[in-house]
Amino acid sequence: MSSSTMLSRTGCLGAVAGLPSLGSSKVKSLNTAFLGGLKRRVPASQQQERWSFVVNAKQDTPLPGTKREPEKKDDPLRIFEGSPVEKFYRPEEERRPEDGNTSTESLMKFDGPAPETINSRLAMLGITWAFVAEILTGQSVWEQVTEGRGLIWFLFVAPIIIAATLIPMYNRESPDSRENGPFNAQNERWNGRAAMIGLVALLVTENIYLKGPLLGFIHSSLNL
Repeated sequence: MSSSTMLSRTGCLGAVAGLPSLGSSKVKSLNTAFLGGLKRRVPASQQQERWSFVVNAKQDTPLPGTKREPEKKDDPLRIFEGSPVEKFYRPEEERRPEDGNTSTESLMKFDGPAPETINSRLAMLGITWAFVAEILTGQSVWEQVTEGRGLIWFLFVAPIIIAATLIPMYNRESPDSRENGPFNAQNERWNGRAAMIGLVALLVTENIYLKGPLLGFIHSSLNL
């Protein structure tokens, strides 16, 4: 194919694009300038920054109800170093189920993740049911355990709560790794601590000061 034929075809293409017939090199440069107004090329560095920003945003703001990576904090200072308490201290990477030992002995140690989680969940469930049972039966918490069916229900529910807490830890899943709106590990931890203190305070108040159920007046007013 001759060069004149190629130039004529290039000229036709240029005319269709609204460009004069100026030869192949000039047409290419003008086409690039014309198309540059429609689509601007983004440098590779900027594209990489944009992608990294999107990925980081997705990691920092997970959707509710999805699993997330628990936040890892720096190991606290050994304030008890050199004291008898030091032998009970373990670094954080040994205490966390996703990093350290997942044996039952390790998880159930005093500084392990299981004891507080299990006690918090049992206390929240226990104090809720204690108030409901006081309204329905008119019995104090101690009477529910010794005279009613409270002990039987506790022996039935406690193994379920313990198993539901330990099984995810055996699979190296931290209690802090799931959240759904306001239901997260921090809120559960604080509510559990309040429930443990409240349950002990309820027992002391009913047995020492009131000598009866705290909500017994509601049971009497409802004539249940």
